[in-house]
Amino acid sequence: MTKPSEINIPNLSEQIRGDLGLNKSGQLDESYVAMIKKFNLTTELLSPKAKSAHIDLYKEDIEQLNKVSAQLDTANRLGTAVGLGPYRALKFTEVELLNSVYLHELYFANISDPHSQINMNTLSYMRLERDFGKFDDWQFDMIACAMSAQNGWAVTGYSTFLQRFVNFFMDGDKASMPVGMYPVIVIDVHEHAYFRDYLNDRKAYVYAMMKELRWDVIEERFKRADGIAATLR
Repeated sequence: MTKPSEINIPNLSEQIRGDLGLNKSGQLDESYVAMIKKFNLTTELLSPKAKSAHIDLYKEDIEQLNKVSAQLDTANRLGTAVGLGPYRALKFTEVELLNSVYLHELYFANISDPHSQINMNTLSYMRLERDFGKFDDWQFDMIACAMSAQNGWAVTGYSTFLQRFVNFFMDGDKASMPVGMYPVIVIDVHEHAYFRDYLNDRKAYVYAMMKELRWDVIEERFKRADGIAATLR
């Protein structure tokens, strides 16, 4: 029979620290490394210079995100006052860069198909018809969102709260993102995305990007959104 003194009982505080991801110095192991992805931007509706400049900006954001991620591991989490302190500044920047990197990746992946075509029997088409009444009404509303954003994004996403697809816009990389949203279609409407080729004619740019949406990529996102919806029922 095993004596109580022989039973290996782990130190409770060490176990809790491990569950929280705390290292021996008391800091959270929060850092991660974002990797640069490659995209097939074959469209002729954006010039080679515009594509190159946009990809360079995306790479710069990944570089900055990785720096912020590393700095968060040793950041002082005690602010001098509510809403102040270096930790707040890092977390604020982290959100902005995370959104920028993620949305750019979604955008690059879902544009630039010169043979763009959506079939009526696809999940994408059926879900947009279901939630917007008609496919054309989704297009009309998406364009309205793209034109309404000051300098940011137009997005179609699945709302886990409304349990339907909705369009919305973001002013920049950190404003107006609804909680519980899974993006399925993304159009970048920052000035840097279109000014080189379209000057101030944002509408012409938006029409061009929507004309060449990659519906095969978007279809897979709708399938994942349906999976999310199924788990919430």
